[in-house]
Amino acid sequence: MDELPQDGGGMGAEGIAVSQYVPPPSVVSHNRFDTRTPLQQVFYWEADQWEQFTCEWVRMRKDEFGYLGVEIIGGTNDRGADVVAFMSEQRLNGEWHCYQCKHYSDGLTLDDALPEMIKPFAAAVETTRTLPTKYIFVAPRIHSRLKDTVLTPAELKRRFLSYMDGRTRPVAALTPETRHAVRELAARTDFSMFWTVNLDEVLEVYSKSPLFASRFNLPPTGEPVKLIPPPVPGVNEARYLKRLLDVYQEKFGAQIATVKDAFEHPASGQHLGRQRVAFFDAESLRMYARESVPGDAYQELQDDVLDNLIEVAVRDFPSGWERLQAVLQASGQLNISGSLLASHFRNSQRKGMCHQLANEDKLTWCTGGSW
Repeated sequence: MDELPQDGGGMGAEGIAVSQYVPPPSVVSHNRFDTRTPLQQVFYWEADQWEQFTCEWVRMRKDEFGYLGVEIIGGTNDRGADVVAFMSEQRLNGEWHCYQCKHYSDGLTLDDALPEMIKPFAAAVETTRTLPTKYIFVAPRIHSRLKDTVLTPAELKRRFLSYMDGRTRPVAALTPETRHAVRELAARTDFSMFWTVNLDEVLEVYSKSPLFASRFNLPPTGEPVKLIPPPVPGVNEARYLKRLLDVYQEKFGAQIATVKDAFEHPASGQHLGRQRVAFFDAESLRMYARESVPGDAYQELQDDVLDNLIEVAVRDFPSGWERLQAVLQASGQLNISGSLLASHFRNSQRKGMCHQLANEDKLTWCTGGSW
């Protein structure tokens, strides 16, 4: 500990990606948490929210099923493919899975499903698309009769072929040639390709994702893992420690030239130890936010904190020590109830965030520093 570590520009805890997808701001509001369960919330969503949610869920199972890509196609001409997952570089011309998203106020019925089942067959007849190897209905509520029928592919096939022989509007809308070709293709197809998914199964997978708290506006679960300051400071501490050394030299004398000197000095040693503990408590919260909350919740919190503390730091103080103490005290009085991290932002993390900001040259304690 004879010298300050040289700052190589890294911040130690930086660069940990949680997810490539972040829900847009319109999806949830972080002003307060939702008291409804996720199961209750989904029934009040719009159809496009349900489609996006389904896409997120499918992406979470990408490795499990070996998907090379997952995309939303949904629209008026999607041919029954709202969310598609590709198993090969051939995409819709190779092996792929289709997720049909339906968000109705009532349960999805067999009568709802049969017209949709025409679409993948018609697409295979009329375009270069292959039939999906799996076609999954995803809906908040699925009628028990549809579930039972899908569980017996032979019966589902019989019902579909019978439907194709009828004169309902979706069947009548097909040209005679397409109708005949669709029925012929369906007749030689294994209907075990059709599945339904229970909502509780979807939520079980989704609940393990960092997106869960944000999507349903719920408090993040778990607690930050305690980080212990290493005996020898790392490069990620260089800047804030230099700021503290400036304070100690100004207050206690120029003999405090290194971190080792500061630790051994009877007046600064314990204070420095507490500041390092606080810094690593804040780092643990940063890590927790990246693993448990999507987006930039920690950065947003840090920006809000800086906006308040900078007004304290720029005041005139007789010494860097007094400026430091005033800022640390002010950090404990901030109201940050609107943040997803509010319940975890305790006094030690608040002080530690001050040192994170000093580490990024956004706060300084002694006269002559830049803000």
